[in-house]
Amino acid sequence: MSARWEAFWHAPTSVRNLAVARVLLAGTALWMVLSRFDLPSVLAFPAEMWAGVGAARRARFLLGAPLELEQTLYAALHATLVAALLGLYPRLACFASGLLLYHFAPFETIIRSPNPYLRGLTIPALGLLVLSFAPHVRRWRVFPAADDDAPAWPLRLVQVLLCQIYFFAGYAKLVTSGLEWPAAENVRRYLLLLNQGLSNAPAGSLGYAVADLPWACTLLGWGGLALELLFPLVLFSRVARLVLLPLAVVFHVGNGVLFRIFFQNVFLLLLFVDWDRRRSAS
Repeated sequence: MSARWEAFWHAPTSVRNLAVARVLLAGTALWMVLSRFDLPSVLAFPAEMWAGVGAARRARFLLGAPLELEQTLYAALHATLVAALLGLYPRLACFASGLLLYHFAPFETIIRSPNPYLRGLTIPALGLLVLSFAPHVRRWRVFPAADDDAPAWPLRLVQVLLCQIYFFAGYAKLVTSGLEWPAAENVRRYLLLLNQGLSNAPAGSLGYAVADLPWACTLLGWGGLALELLFPLVLFSRVARLVLLPLAVVFHVGNGVLFRIFFQNVFLLLLFVDWDRRRSAS
């Protein structure tokens, strides 16, 4: 077990895999940041809306700077993400991007929730900070030649963080609801609830149609729960990656179409692909 543990974290990986991880993390974060136009304007909301945000939470996320400074920092976030994406001063760009993402991640939720989660910036923020401490970082071009090796621990750590999203989603369902969560009636209620926001008539909603099929609701409930709990196997098994990664894509497409839930980090599933064809063929 000790040897396997050491091999998991410290076996060499291709520098290309680390570079692709940087591109995926920075690209995903930039895509989401660009979709949040003038995010710092949240600070200009009436003071009453900020009444529930205490001093501890303000300190935790380094809040309190003037709006003009926050707008400047938000522009700097765009610049650092572009630099990280292109491999320009990658260590500094990744570190600065991670810190700024951490700072801005709660802006959409902090006035109504004590945490910044579920908005899609958690893994990019953590992942870019991890990669900023990785060795061989100065040799990362956008798509470097696969002729050099580097320690795998930065990539492995980011993969573990992504797997935790799936595993603890399933774990939370079992802890809060037990085996009642994947039951057909419970899934049916979620389908009906989450499709209430549709602008078209219920008759045109695929989610409403599936809600009327108990067998389909059962399949969705148990299939989704099994995928979430088993997903960490992709860390250790090539067969698991071949099976679970495509199923995860189907899972997210189904969530988007049926439950109106889009997983912003879906492109990060590519972190589990070995982009070194030389290594993959051996």
